[in-house]
Formats: sequence, C-alpha cells, structure tokens
Amino acid sequence: MIIISGFDDLLSKYKQLPDVGWLYVEGDFDLESKDDVLNGKFYIAENEDEEMDFEENYGTFLEAPIFKAIVENKLEHHPKSNKDDLFDATIYYLENDDFLD
Repeated sequence: MIIISGFDDLLSKYKQLPDVGWLYVEGDFDLESKDDVLNGKFYIAENEDEEMDFEENYGTFLEAPIFKAIVENKLEHHPKSNKDDLFDATIYYLENDDFLD
C-alpha cells in the first residue's frame, strides 16, 4: 500500500498517481471537511488483495485520474495557480462534481 500524508504530499505526487483506481481514505474521513482533505491520509492499493481490503474497510476520496484531471485542468486555465488554488479546485470538485476553471 502507498500512504500519502496530507494534501501537500498528494499534490506533490499527482503526476505519479495511477491511471486507474481510487484514492482511499479512512472510514472517519469527512469529504466535507477541509481539514480532513488538507491533513488526512490517502491510500493507494498496490495489488488486488489490498484493493479488496480497501473496498471493504475504507472510504473513497476521488479516483486517481480524476484528481490528476482537477490539477491539470486548473493549471491549464491558470498556469500560475498555487497550492491554495489547487486545494480550492479540489474542494469545488468534491462539492459540485465539476471542474473549477
């Protein structure tokens, strides 16, 4: 399993995220909590057994390619976007199921 600690770490690794699969979170992770998104742990399964365990025992954050697309879309429209802008774009997606250009 790959563990990513917090949004900053997730953002720094977005280009290495898998092309398929989910970013998993612990069961008490609140998708509506900016603090949880900023400071929570994100997990990526490295094999089918881990994937099955995560599906049964963890929650989901976003699909890895969706998170990559959120970041890339924001940077495409606003190349000078900083971490806060990318965080806001992620929160916007979670709330609206749509990209923030």
